[in-house]
Amino acid sequence: MKGMRGPGESRDTAMAVEQDIFDAVVMADEGFHGEGYQEGYEEGSSLGIVEGKRYGMVHGAKIGSEIGCYRGFALAWKCLLHSGAGEKDSRKMKVVEALIALLQDFPYDDPTYEKLHEDLDRIRGKFRQLCSLLNVQPDFKVTPGGSGLAF
Repeated sequence: MKGMRGPGESRDTAMAVEQDIFDAVVMADEGFHGEGYQEGYEEGSSLGIVEGKRYGMVHGAKIGSEIGCYRGFALAWKCLLHSGAGEKDSRKMKVVEALIALLQDFPYDDPTYEKLHEDLDRIRGKFRQLCSLLNVQPDFKVTPGGSGLAF
C-alpha cells in the first residue's frame, strides 16, 4: 500500500518502487501509442493504395473513352472528307489528320507520362477546332451507362 513500509524498508526504497510502477505505466502507454500508430499507418497505407488504384482505373477509363470518341470522330470525318475532296475540304482534312496524328502519339500505355494532361488538352483543342470547321456542336458525355458524343 502507498505510504506503508515493510519492516526494514526505508522511505527511499518505497518511493523508488512507486516510481518504477509509475514509469512502467507511462512506458506502457507510450508503447501502446507507438504500436497503435504503426498499425494505423500500415492500415491507412494499404487502404490508400486500394483507393488510389480504384480512382486511377475510373479516371483512366474516362480518358480512354474520351480519346476513343475523338479517334472515331476523326476517322469517320476523314472518310467523309476524302470522298468529297474539294479545295474547301483541304483545310478540314489537314485538321483531321493533325488530330489523328495527336491521337496516335498519345501515350496510352504510360500513366506516368509527365505531359499527359498537356497532350490531352492539345487533343481537345484540336477536336474543338475541327468541330468549328465542320460546323458541328458535339456534346461529349461520360455516364455510368457509357460515354459518347452526341450532335
